[in-house]
Amino acid sequence: MGELDIENHAVIVNHKIKHIKKDWGIFFTPQWVVDFMVDLIDEERLNINDLKILEPACGICQFLIGIKKNKNHIFEHAVTKIGVEINKEVIEYAKQYGFTEKIEIIHDDYLLWNTKERFNVIIGNPPYGIPSLSEHYTIRVDNETKNKYKQIYETWYGKYNVYGAFIEKSIKLLKENGQLIFVVPATFMILDEFKKLRNFLAERGKTEIIYMGNDVFKPEADVTTVILKFVKSNSEKSKLRLYDYNNGKLEIITNNNHWKGEVVLFSTEFSKKVENICSFRLGDVYTIRISPRTPEIKHNKDVIKAEKMTDKENILPILNGRNLKIGEVVYKPLTGYWIEEKKKTSLRKFFDRPHIVVGLGFRGNGQVGAAYDYIAYPWMGDVYHLLRKYTLTNMRFDLTEEEVVEFLNSEIIKKYVKDVFRDITYHFNITQLKMLPLPIKEELIKLKEVLS
Repeated sequence: MGELDIENHAVIVNHKIKHIKKDWGIFFTPQWVVDFMVDLIDEERLNINDLKILEPACGICQFLIGIKKNKNHIFEHAVTKIGVEINKEVIEYAKQYGFTEKIEIIHDDYLLWNTKERFNVIIGNPPYGIPSLSEHYTIRVDNETKNKYKQIYETWYGKYNVYGAFIEKSIKLLKENGQLIFVVPATFMILDEFKKLRNFLAERGKTEIIYMGNDVFKPEADVTTVILKFVKSNSEKSKLRLYDYNNGKLEIITNNNHWKGEVVLFSTEFSKKVENICSFRLGDVYTIRISPRTPEIKHNKDVIKAEKMTDKENILPILNGRNLKIGEVVYKPLTGYWIEEKKKTSLRKFFDRPHIVVGLGFRGNGQVGAAYDYIAYPWMGDVYHLLRKYTLTNMRFDLTEEEVVEFLNSEIIKKYVKDVFRDITYHFNITQLKMLPLPIKEELIKLKEVLS
């Protein structure tokens, strides 16, 4: 089967299984990405006499076929070439179009699959999405199965994305010195949900991350992706390498031999200057809280649902993100939810005091979007609240709340956010906000001078 045949058959199969792709988080990998990932296999680490290769969630076996096409000597020497696929219809199409020649395909849920085999190379494109039967999430998994996942996977935390469990499972199936090569979303680098996974990676070997940007799966999916290359090695624990991919070339950004699973950030000369000047991070000065979500508001007995409120005094509209502009709170009823002023602290105690509010921001823009709620209204939805800490450590921090708002909305922070976080997530999360640098007044003057 030639390269053109492989790509054409992939298009055909892609079309035929379109109706099931969404329910299983399936996205076929562009051929150039497959070729690039196969080329990342470090042949010096392979035991050519006992070589075992695995492709989880294999679909039509793009990566095993990619090894056959680009590194046929590895494919032919491998004593085991296994693909695991949960969807029988996909397997049938793969067999129908000849993708499974010399490959054993196992019909099973990879996350529940039991095997005593250990592999030299595990390569592929795992599904991504939150597992749930809810229409709001992308992976259709029943509660019983999801509970099994939670019991099995030690890295499972919060609203965990299944690709994290695929990474954990695959590392456990590697031989010592074995290689894992996955194309995955970049979110594991910074989200709190993946803090256990990052620790898991750091404790078990060498982690290399190649940043690919958000164009890899367009137009089917707008997701920022990285290629994770992991080597299971007791002698290479805590090693982290972060690379930029540009037109087939890799540029190293981070080289850390003492990584303990911390958030993985980008850096530029600009971001380093800002960090060197600023004495504080936002998390040093503020506790960050988020507004009650819509379901909580709907079920609160003190909340009133109405389009207008004209016959009662001391009733406040509950605000949301639409009421938050850059540097300004718009005190208008936009949500249709109201509450008596004296009862607003039943939603959150901190609604009784003026404080800084911050929106979620937008991917690629870098704009934080902060304002000072000087009246102290109740809020709902995706709005963060910065509550000033007063500690001995913070005594040196001398910016007023209004000056902090101005700085958070500044071009300095906008550029810093774009440089450090890029477009990994659609919106800011608490972890990212905590990391934003904050200057004292003297440093703010210096920042403006140095960076003007």
